[in-house]
Amino acid sequence: MQYHSHNEIHNQDTSLKQTFDYVLANAKEIKNFFAPRGDIVFVGCGSSYWMSLSAHKTMKIKTGRRTYAVKAGDVVLCPEEFTGLYDNPVFFCPSRSGKTGEVLDAVDILKAAYPGSRVFVIDIYPGSALGRKADMSINIGWANEESVCQTRSFSNLYLASIAIAAILGGDENFIAECKKYLGAAPALYINHEKAIRRLIETSTIASVVALGGGLQYGVVIEGAYIVIEMAEFASNYYQLLEYRHGPIVTATPESLVFICSGISDEHEKKIALETKAVGAKVCAVTNGPVDWADYVFSLDGSHCKEILAMHFVFVMQSFAHHFSVARGKNPDSPGNLVPFILY
Repeated sequence: MQYHSHNEIHNQDTSLKQTFDYVLANAKEIKNFFAPRGDIVFVGCGSSYWMSLSAHKTMKIKTGRRTYAVKAGDVVLCPEEFTGLYDNPVFFCPSRSGKTGEVLDAVDILKAAYPGSRVFVIDIYPGSALGRKADMSINIGWANEESVCQTRSFSNLYLASIAIAAILGGDENFIAECKKYLGAAPALYINHEKAIRRLIETSTIASVVALGGGLQYGVVIEGAYIVIEMAEFASNYYQLLEYRHGPIVTATPESLVFICSGISDEHEKKIALETKAVGAKVCAVTNGPVDWADYVFSLDGSHCKEILAMHFVFVMQSFAHHFSVARGKNPDSPGNLVPFILY
C-alpha cells in the first residue's frame, strides 16, 4: 500500500525548493518589515515550537538581535511570566494550520502586553485565523500534507525561518549552501531511504533515542517526536552530553541512538563509543564518513549545522514512516492523532 506520508516525506525536496524560492522572491518586503530594531520572539506549540527552538538561535546568530522561542501554552497558562521581557518585539509565528487555539490566544495575550508590537506569520493552511492576526504573513500552502503528522510542513517551516534569518543577516554563503543541499537532496533521499529500510529489516528495535545540541536541538526533538507520533513508538531525546548523565543506562543492544552531527566531532565520537559499549547501535547524520557509527547517513560534503539538522529530520521522518509500516500501523493516520487542536 502506498501511503500519502511516503510521498510527503520522500519527495519533499520539490516543496522545499518552492518555499526557498518564494522566500527569496519576497526578500525585500521581509527586510523592510524587520528593519525596525527589536527582539524577535518565536511563538509556537508542538512541532512548530520545536522548530522555533532551533530557528530562533539561527536568527540570533545571523542578525545579532535578541531572539527567543516561547511555548504558546506557557503564555496562555502563565501570562504574567511574559510581561516586561521584550524590547519592541516582533512575534514570529510559524504554523501549519494557523488554527491552533493556544497560539491564537497567546498572540492576543502578547499583543496586549506589548502595545505597538507586530506579528509575522508563516502558515500553510490558506486564509488562517492566525494569518489574519498578522501584520505580515507568507503562506506556503504547497507544503501541506494529506496525512496527519507534520513532515514536509515542518521541514518547509524550518527552511523558511532560517532562510529569513540569512536574508536579514545578509548571509549569501548560507543562501548558496541551502541551494546546494536542495540540489543534492533527491539523490540523498533515495540512497538514505534504502539504508533506512535495511536498518529496520535487520534490527530488533526496542527503543529509539535522538541526540543533538545547540541550534540543532529543537529539530532533534522533532526527530524523536515524529517516531512517537507516526510509528506510535515511545522514543526519547536528549542533549548530546546530557545522555551520559543517566539516560544512557537505558540503552540496550536493541536500542537505536540517532546522532545529529556537526557540533563537535570529539564529543560526538565519545558519546557514540560509550553508547556502543553497552551494545546499542549508533546511527549518525554527518558531513562525511565516520568510524564511530554503525549506520552513517552522510551528506558527502561540508555543510553547516542547519543543513545537517534539516537532513536529520528527513532521516527520522523516513525511519518513522517505514517503522510504522513494519509495526502494522497506519503512518497517514496514527492512533487518534489530529492535525491541529482548537482546544
